[in-house]
Amino acid sequence: MAQRTVSTLLIGALGGGIAALVSLPMAWMLGPLFAVLIASLAGVKAGIDKRLHRCSIAMLGLFIGNRIELGELWHLLEWYPSVLTMLAYMAVMLAGGAWLFSASGMSRLSAVFCSFPGSMNATVILAERLGVDIRWIAITHAMRLVIVVASAAFMASYLAGGIVLGEGNGVGWQDISLLVLAPASWWLGRLLRFPLPEFLGPMAVGAVLSTLGHGVALPDMLLVATFLVLGSSVGARFAGTPWQRIVQVGRYGLLFGLYAVLMAVVAAWLLSTFTPHTFIAALLALLPGGVGEMAVIAVALDVDPIYVVTHHVLRLLLLILATPFFISLGRRLANKA
Repeated sequence: MAQRTVSTLLIGALGGGIAALVSLPMAWMLGPLFAVLIASLAGVKAGIDKRLHRCSIAMLGLFIGNRIELGELWHLLEWYPSVLTMLAYMAVMLAGGAWLFSASGMSRLSAVFCSFPGSMNATVILAERLGVDIRWIAITHAMRLVIVVASAAFMASYLAGGIVLGEGNGVGWQDISLLVLAPASWWLGRLLRFPLPEFLGPMAVGAVLSTLGHGVALPDMLLVATFLVLGSSVGARFAGTPWQRIVQVGRYGLLFGLYAVLMAVVAAWLLSTFTPHTFIAALLALLPGGVGEMAVIAVALDVDPIYVVTHHVLRLLLLILATPFFISLGRRLANKA
């Protein structure tokens, strides 16, 4: 796995360098994402070690948490309109996605999981327990993630006039402590039984340090490395997928990704029209992309990261709590079939 990880990161670094040269938004995340995706579809065996991927998420959590002031958490009480909008958006995604994927000829149970508005990993694990063909699900969710993350970065860059990340500083000896603090915070998140401990644990530690006046600033080199791993990980999810399978399933995954983005744009516009929330903040909170990817775009655009992260974590918690219902629904659909 180490050799595969190194080769994948080299491909991602090439894509990131090219993206940076052409001034692509979020160059060191989208560049590796597209480069590794293309290489994967061309037959290259791509993949990122899960431990490295989670360490990168932990580093990202520190980066996000450093911009959070815990004294602002009382604003959660004011966000109930956007929470209700998020619930409605999830229902629209499930209903529209289930209809779309059922039209492709797959089973109703597979169609439900393909339109699941949550984490790809959690969805695949749940579907596998029910004996569903997870190849369809993995492909459609990977395409949704690619489309959503890319769309969010492009729209955010266009609306805000550019995305700039980093502190403009180099790596010093004191920054080596971050390589220990990030995984230690991940362990703390697991100890406290946080959902997404590799992200929320470091984010909580970063927020506490920032509130106490001891915030940590990630050097540009560590940020580039973090985004390189995250982008390459998304692109590597297509590894081993034959072109025929992509063509067969891909058109429905593409339509669903576009549907998810379009519905999010409509919901965000309505929310920004009737509440004080800005359009881009509402959009980042609603889009069903990875919590880390959406949060880092929020920070780059000076959007409140607590607002964005809270909605994504709440969506994940709701899906976890609804797992027994989905298992029961899946078994009923399977029995009818």
